[in-house]
Amino acid sequence: MPGGRIVGVEAGSDARVDVPAGELAYVVVRRDGRVVDRVVLEGPATFSAPGASAASAPDPPALPADAVSVVVATRNRPVELAACLDALRARALGAREIIVSDSASDDGRAIEKIAARAGAASVRCEAPGLSLARNTGAERAGGEVIAFLDDDCCVDPGWLEGIRSGFLAPSVAAVTGSYLPAELEHEAQVLFLRYSHMDRRGLVPHAFHGRRRESRHWPLDAWRMGSGANMAVRAETFRRLGGFRTDLGLGTPARGGEDLFLLWSIIRSGEDVVYLPAAMVSHRHHRDVASLHRVLSGYGTGHAAYLRAARAAGAPWTATSIYALSVLYDRAKRGVHALVVGDRATLSLVAHETRGLLGLGVPS
Repeated sequence: MPGGRIVGVEAGSDARVDVPAGELAYVVVRRDGRVVDRVVLEGPATFSAPGASAASAPDPPALPADAVSVVVATRNRPVELAACLDALRARALGAREIIVSDSASDDGRAIEKIAARAGAASVRCEAPGLSLARNTGAERAGGEVIAFLDDDCCVDPGWLEGIRSGFLAPSVAAVTGSYLPAELEHEAQVLFLRYSHMDRRGLVPHAFHGRRRESRHWPLDAWRMGSGANMAVRAETFRRLGGFRTDLGLGTPARGGEDLFLLWSIIRSGEDVVYLPAAMVSHRHHRDVASLHRVLSGYGTGHAAYLRAARAAGAPWTATSIYALSVLYDRAKRGVHALVVGDRATLSLVAHETRGLLGLGVPS
């Protein structure tokens, strides 16, 4: 399978994108710097930029910029970390602080130097673990809101304003943002784009409440709200709920689920979560298929671990069991469809995620 390409166009221009047969184009439409549409085209296809109709104005920021502390968790990815910090330095001016939390990188001194060059503070955990790194960074944070980023994410212009504008009501405890692929040059990145729900939350803001059911399984299907790679939480709520569970997430046998558990806990506590696409980051998906397989296995393992943790924290056994069966049923349907159409690559992704869900994944 060939890679794809990312094409940026301005709304109201006469831009035209021609996609030849066998190619994939991810078209990002911006108006005045803000993303207003995303279109995936598989050739042969043609796309013309939409007209210059007025864009809806974003909500005014509810918090001053210096109310937001940014925590970037990192482990053994100095190149990605440097790019993440460069973007923050250029596009998140006014944030109270940027804190790099090193999750036991092999060369901790290199991480310290990269953070120092970007004007960021740094802390180090001697034991690996994504939740531990995020929590350690949060302990240092002095802002009213703590925004968490992964080191393979680069913030878009308007990211900080998007985070700030989400906390309009006192009931809002967390704001999650949206994602763009940073590149689509490799087969694995195209496969992930087609498979994952990361890119499918859309560009319409949405408020999530415990008092309104979003789905049959709400709020156990916490993935609807976002993910920890681009999430901001009120510091008071974060600390009251105990932060990210350190027995979940990368670097633990659970391999994930820490962000789902925190989002579920926020809704269960009676507070709200707001998804704001304006708080957008570019995420560099994995470049090789073997790494993608490990990621999907980890997603499955983490999802199952999250459900076990939710059940232990009071979620009804019947509800968690029915939801778990629904997830397996969904993956089975995707697997059967891939088998029928002869899509062996997608079938392999389904198999790896399902093995993780069933506790059969191979640790990375």
